[in-house]
This record gives sequence, C-alpha cells and structure tokens, in this order.
Amino acid sequence: MKSWIILLVAALLFAENTFAQRDSTQEDAKRTTLTLAGIYGNNANYYGQTAEQKLPYVLTNASLRLKSGFYFSAGSYKLINAGGSAISELDLSAGFEADISKNFNAAVGYSRSIFAQNSPLLGAANENTLSASLAYDLNIFKTGLNTYYAFGTQRDLFMSFSASKALNLGSLFSKNDFISFEPGVEVVGGTLHYLEEYIVRRDRPLNPMPIDPYPTSRELSYRITRDASSFDMISYNMNFLLGYNRSNYLIETGWQISALGKNVSESKQKARSFFNLSLYYQF
Repeated sequence: MKSWIILLVAALLFAENTFAQRDSTQEDAKRTTLTLAGIYGNNANYYGQTAEQKLPYVLTNASLRLKSGFYFSAGSYKLINAGGSAISELDLSAGFEADISKNFNAAVGYSRSIFAQNSPLLGAANENTLSASLAYDLNIFKTGLNTYYAFGTQRDLFMSFSASKALNLGSLFSKNDFISFEPGVEVVGGTLHYLEEYIVRRDRPLNPMPIDPYPTSRELSYRITRDASSFDMISYNMNFLLGYNRSNYLIETGWQISALGKNVSESKQKARSFFNLSLYYQF
C-alpha cells in the first residue's frame, strides 16, 4: 500500500474500500455509501520509508462512493509533533472503480495534496498522484497490482504488488458482529527523486551557501547509492490488520513491518515498524 503507502493514496483508497473488503455482499458494494474515518499512526509512512524524525499523526477522512463506481474523498493530516496547530496536509481525491468480472476489479484515480510550508514529510515534493490498480480475488487470497505516477516539484513512478487474505474469526458479542484478521505482504519499487528533494529541504537551513533546488544524482551520490531516476526496489512489507466489525462501523488496528531496499542508503537499512488505530463509520 506517509511520509507517506503516497500515505494519502493508500489511506484514501483504503478508507473508501474498507467495508467492501470485510465480507460485504455485492448488493452492498453497489449502493451509494459515505464513509467517515479517523486514524492515529505512530509514524508517517511513505512506501515503507520514514523521514529522519519520527512523525506521529492523526488523519480524518470522508469518502463518498456512488453506485456508478465513482468516488470522491477528502482528508486532512495533523502531525502531532511538528507544524504547530496548523493542518500538515490536505488531500483531495477522485476516481472510478469497476468490477471487470466476479473476482476481478480495476480502479483509476487522481489525488491532489496541499502540504504545509517547510513540510518534513518525505512525499512533499510530489503534490499530485495518478493511480491505477488491478485486484484479483483467488479465493485463497487476494492479489493487487498498483501503479502510482507522482508529480509536482519532482516526478516519480511507483509500482507495488500485494497479496492478502481476509479471515472471519467469528462473533465476539452477538451474531451481528465479527472479528476480522487480514495478514498480507507487499513489495514496492520506484524512483527516488522525492528523496533527493527531501534531503535538500532538510539540509538547506544548515547550509549558508545557495543550494540548487534540483540537485543531480552525482551531487547526492554519497547519500543515495544509485541514480534517483533508476527504478529499483524500495521496500518489502508485511501487514497485519485486526478489526472489530459491526454493520455500520469498524474499529481496526494495523501493524506494518518494512525492510528497505539495499540501494536506499539514506535509510541506513534499518527495518521500520508502524502501528495505527482506526475507526470507520459508514452511512
């Protein structure tokens, strides 16, 4: 699936589809729905990477999905330990999702992100994201292939492949609720122009000399071990979702472990661990 799986792309699309992934019927999937979400995360996650400082956040999101398959979403991020009282990021998203067959689904979307000035987020150089995804349910598990073209101050291309299995662990209090558990894996590849921009923004206050806002890969070669335009592995991720489900709401905890690609030297090769707590309510 911020600093930021962009976090907006993952979070907005995830919030929009959450109930559809939890044993909903085809009739439910084709009705118009409004989903409200509140999420706490212990650190901003951008394709398994993090900024140099830890950035816990709170996300609020509203997503409207029409029977036709079109969806519209808006969300705001507030970094808890950075940026003062102002909103750290505002995201607006729109797209279309369709069932190609009973087990085959496709979606396209566009997201616009508005970042606070001097944002510490890794993805702040890419304010726009075009996305396309294919999902196939093999019954044994569900697979997904996602492509993201992110552009703004910089331009990057990301691709991910995921596989997950949604399990119903049974009721907790009555037949009207159930506990869900969804383990999954994901591999992400892409370019690193956003990381070049992040390094320059991070170091600019410490450097008294003017800095080229568009540094070459050669200038940053001692911090990034490959050309930022080269497409290579970024992260390998394991995800675990545990949720309490009712007909109209979901309370869910998520845990992600990310091992970074060997060529992303700025990350110092340390594995990352992310935790989030989410509440979704659907009308």
